[in-house]
Amino acid sequence: MRNLRFKKEDFQFIKEKYPDLYSKLKNPYEDADIINIPMKNDSDYEYYYDMVGDYIAESLDETGELNENGLRLESAWDYADWTGN
Repeated sequence: MRNLRFKKEDFQFIKEKYPDLYSKLKNPYEDADIINIPMKNDSDYEYYYDMVGDYIAESLDETGELNENGLRLESAWDYADWTGN
């Protein structure tokens, strides 16, 4: 099972703007300015997928659109979940 991979600056953004989410990202380690979150199985992945999706869905402005933080979190997740190198 592959890891989730966050850019270092995106991981710092999550720490600052979404501290509850940050505290739930288990066993992070850095490798070449990429923060890895290890996945043991599909259940681990589904847990993070659902959780991050909930945080994105809650990041709306008064018109119901994603706010700036929500867009950044969505972008960070898209990178973390990408299977390429």
